[in-house]
Amino acid sequence: MVDLIIAECMKLKRSKMLFISLLGGMVAPTMVFAALLKHRLSNEPVIFTYEGMFDQTNHYVLILFGIVVYGVIAAYLFSREYTERTLKSVLTIPVSKTHFLTAKLVMLLLWMLLLTVVAWLGALIFAWLGKADHFSLAIAAQSLQQYVTGCLLLYCTMTPFVFITLWMKSLVPTIIAAATVMLGNVAVSNEDLGAFFPWTGAYLVASGDIEKYSYSPLAALGVIAAVFVLGLLASYSYFIAEDVK
Repeated sequence: MVDLIIAECMKLKRSKMLFISLLGGMVAPTMVFAALLKHRLSNEPVIFTYEGMFDQTNHYVLILFGIVVYGVIAAYLFSREYTERTLKSVLTIPVSKTHFLTAKLVMLLLWMLLLTVVAWLGALIFAWLGKADHFSLAIAAQSLQQYVTGCLLLYCTMTPFVFITLWMKSLVPTIIAAATVMLGNVAVSNEDLGAFFPWTGAYLVASGDIEKYSYSPLAALGVIAAVFVLGLLASYSYFIAEDVK
């Protein structure tokens, strides 16, 4: 298992995808900082704090950009062997299908955590450059906890994208699905029903905003857990039963 994860890391070293994804991880803090500059250049009064910068960046990551970026990463990881027609060679080493798929899932989690830290560091740097107010280690630590929690919850909602990629063996359907989910997030993020839309629920639980609505965090966590389990079962069942060509 460890060897498979190391092999995945080695493959990334020869790929431009990692660098591109790191740039994608910086999109959210850059957009928030650009909005701040726009307000300042127009002489509009604006209160700029570290906490606000962290919160806005996390909102953009979990509701908008993160869905697409993580969806593309999932599609890339799980379609690469199909695209390069190397899956049959890999599985004859011998490597069990279960271990192969598990290594991919672990790699997806590590990649998402890396981009989460990049987004958090980007928010911290831009807040410093913008001379934000009210910095404290407590605020920084709490925001990092929210970022990581949101990442872990959002990771649980990636399993349907994994299944779509394994089923369709292409990046395009997964990217379309991720874009559709992003639009769904925009539509329900300020509604009570957002707690039952797993990709929105991940942000609401991580940020604590779910307390503003009439549903408990357990409702959102239950939906996220159900999506994770169903996507996982579908992915493993399909991949194990599939004939490798």
